[in-house]
Amino acid sequence: MPKVGIYCRLSIEDKDKAGNDDSQSIQNQKAMLRDYCIERGWEIFDLYVDDGFSGIDRTRPEFCRLLRDCEQGKIDIVLCKDQSRFSRDTVVIEQLLNDKFLEWGIRFIGVADNADTESESYGTLRLFTSAYNEMYVKDISAKIRRTLTYKREQGQYVGSFAPYGYQIDPADKHHLIVDPETAPVVQRIFAMYVSGAGYRQIVQALNADGIPNPSAYKRRTGSNYVNCNESGSNASGLWTQTTIARMLPNEVYTGTLVQGKTHHISYKNKKRKMVTPEEWVRIPNAHEAIIDAETWARTQERLSSNTRVGKRSQELSPLSGKVRCAVCGRPMKRNIYYNSKRTIKYYNLQCASYKIGAMNCPNTRSFSGKILEETILAELNRIVAEYCQSGEISFGGLYEEQIRELEAALMKLQTRQDAAKKRLLATYKDKLDGVISEADYRLFRESLTAEEQEITERIGIVNEQIAACRTRMANAEGQKALLAQYTHFEHLDRMIADEFIEYVEIGMPDENSEREIHIHWKI
Repeated sequence: MPKVGIYCRLSIEDKDKAGNDDSQSIQNQKAMLRDYCIERGWEIFDLYVDDGFSGIDRTRPEFCRLLRDCEQGKIDIVLCKDQSRFSRDTVVIEQLLNDKFLEWGIRFIGVADNADTESESYGTLRLFTSAYNEMYVKDISAKIRRTLTYKREQGQYVGSFAPYGYQIDPADKHHLIVDPETAPVVQRIFAMYVSGAGYRQIVQALNADGIPNPSAYKRRTGSNYVNCNESGSNASGLWTQTTIARMLPNEVYTGTLVQGKTHHISYKNKKRKMVTPEEWVRIPNAHEAIIDAETWARTQERLSSNTRVGKRSQELSPLSGKVRCAVCGRPMKRNIYYNSKRTIKYYNLQCASYKIGAMNCPNTRSFSGKILEETILAELNRIVAEYCQSGEISFGGLYEEQIRELEAALMKLQTRQDAAKKRLLATYKDKLDGVISEADYRLFRESLTAEEQEITERIGIVNEQIAACRTRMANAEGQKALLAQYTHFEHLDRMIADEFIEYVEIGMPDENSEREIHIHWKI
């Protein structure tokens, strides 16, 4: 008795038509497909349902689960209402129905359109059906884009979730109204900034008062909003400086609706592409303002004048990107202090957790950048004096044995690759001579081709590993030659740091205010 995987899908556009076409509903799809199995005495292995997903989407969760079960041999038949429920993507249809399903021994059936991979006539029909289904999605996508553009130009809000400080108007889903609970928080943020407070001070004040950040507030009020970029402190409901930095230049708080900043790359690719500001759709007085004109102007004036002096010509720190907090693993960020001539007087380093205002790492105290550079120099000079001058250290020999092992593995892979090609050629000759059937040849070819592709990929990886070892060996000899030129380093510069330092970890101060500094050398 074959095991059947029933797949049902309903997209957003189908839901809009549900009142006129009950056959589109998930429940009716399930009932029809269950009855189909019962009439034939087939066993239903599982039901897979994607509700609210486009047929062009390759990342549908239940669709992906169905394919995993197919590949693992748990299913004999995939049953759908019709081919378009399964997918509207021509490439996906061909890759699965005409390739992978044959490899896995899966039969596909679409009840309403008589799709059946065991039918000889379906092979030709499938191509026309796939092309029509994809054209349908492309046409729908273009219509939706034109509709959204029209709504934006008419001053209608088309976002799924209201910006923090606003709510979707219950009487008009395309209009924003002020949220009485969060609008005062927005006004407080702008007022603090205009009064001279920095991002960190604002964040600390909001977190100290227990005010949930925008994402946490949305979840608390029952919204199914999900921020895919959330992690760490932000996911736990704490404010960060990044959140404040995004709010202060947002014109929505002045009553101006600014939309169309991004769009999908294509109807198949749902990644978003930035649009130039000249193409944004800006509609003034689209809703009630939270921030008055004077406060907005003063905020923007301070934002524009708050650019660090000399930022473009600022010298890159020799340790930039190389210093981490030993407690939480985040980068250590610089706090720079300038003299009257606007050149760097000194700087210290502080855990990024504190710098962004999250305050969820105990390693909050700053550490002098000068002391760190002096510590690294002292340790580097010790290495020079102890090893390099005595000639006791050998750099290049460390990689020679590894390269020999990789080259031996490469030869074995190349031998296997040649053997797979010869077997594939011999199988083809057997098919021409009538020794094996077309179906058997196809199975052999798919197996041997997959094996050859896997070997080719592994050969590429091994070649990259060999090249990396040779590069490290060459660099290691260069490091020894560089060190041999010196008996003592006077100061730490970027070249020296890049040559010898992988990264540095700074621990918490102990009771004597001393810290553990772990230097991870490249040598």
